[in-house]
Amino acid sequence: MHHLSLFALAASCLATLAASVPVMPGEPIPSEAPAPQVCRNPPKRLEWRQMSQSQQKSYIDAVICLTMTESKSGIARAINRFDDHQAVHSVQTPNIHWVGHFILWHRYLVATYEKALREECGYDGGQPYWDWSQDARSNDPNSLATFPTAVLGPGKYSFGGNGAPVAPTPAQNPLNLTGGTGGGCVRDGAFTPDRFRVNYGPDPGCLKRDFVPWLFNAFADPARVREVLDQPDYAAFARTLEKVPSFEAPNIHGSGHFGVGGVLGTMGNAENSPGDPLFYLHHGNLDRVLWLWQQKDPETRLNQVGGPVVPMDYGGKNVTLDFTVNLGELAGDAMLKQLLDTQSGVLCYTY
Repeated sequence: MHHLSLFALAASCLATLAASVPVMPGEPIPSEAPAPQVCRNPPKRLEWRQMSQSQQKSYIDAVICLTMTESKSGIARAINRFDDHQAVHSVQTPNIHWVGHFILWHRYLVATYEKALREECGYDGGQPYWDWSQDARSNDPNSLATFPTAVLGPGKYSFGGNGAPVAPTPAQNPLNLTGGTGGGCVRDGAFTPDRFRVNYGPDPGCLKRDFVPWLFNAFADPARVREVLDQPDYAAFARTLEKVPSFEAPNIHGSGHFGVGGVLGTMGNAENSPGDPLFYLHHGNLDRVLWLWQQKDPETRLNQVGGPVVPMDYGGKNVTLDFTVNLGELAGDAMLKQLLDTQSGVLCYTY
């Protein structure tokens, strides 16, 4: 399977949605609702560079711990708890992109991952995020300023840099994405092949990266963040976050995925991008952008959703506050209205 499947996915979404999958959003809430949960002492999420070295070490150690903890998702080929989160994302991919619940489903996934780090692996902080807009150089498209940084650096407690250079075949690159600078196994940082393995997906093995500087610098541009934050309502926010499946439409969701993953990297694969631990810092920042947008008008924006149920069907049925999503055995059902507030009880964290 080629690694530009995020865009290839759009062509088949409508047909795919007609078929059932093991874990589906939009299922009814059970008649006996669980007792309300309370959020006490929410962990505060920090940008990776705001964390001390000991905090960074604690987080990396907890991620490695998940890779040594037995799977509980029940999904075939998920070996450990890290795999579980990747596998749930992979199974639900046809239903969770270019939809109104995209950002809230991913908010739920990242929060569930954060909970596993804390409850199963002794991590005592919040899920960090990577503010890639700090690293983008929109006036210098070919700048490599973000490679390396304290996030994507070679240090023992960083996420490592680029993969070894590998030229993709035409079959692997049907959309002709140019400018890739890697493609092979990550060679430094905390997730080198001797410490970390991607188990789930069509291409198990080492973690791969394929930096595309021009794309990263365009998509992670602070102006793109401002564009999203300036949207007047939730439906417009959600649509601007993802835009359309084209490299001609810079969007902040694509910044970390294709700027880091390119053609051959793990982050560039729609279904299996959570196989790169950096996924959770990237989506943590997207979640922070949602949080910032909500803080502009919390009375309205903590009670508002919109956007299509069916991928890219902007004239069709829209999600509502009681639309439900789930993470299978990892977290179960949650209504979108429960995922709007990061301290709802279903969720419990802050920025």
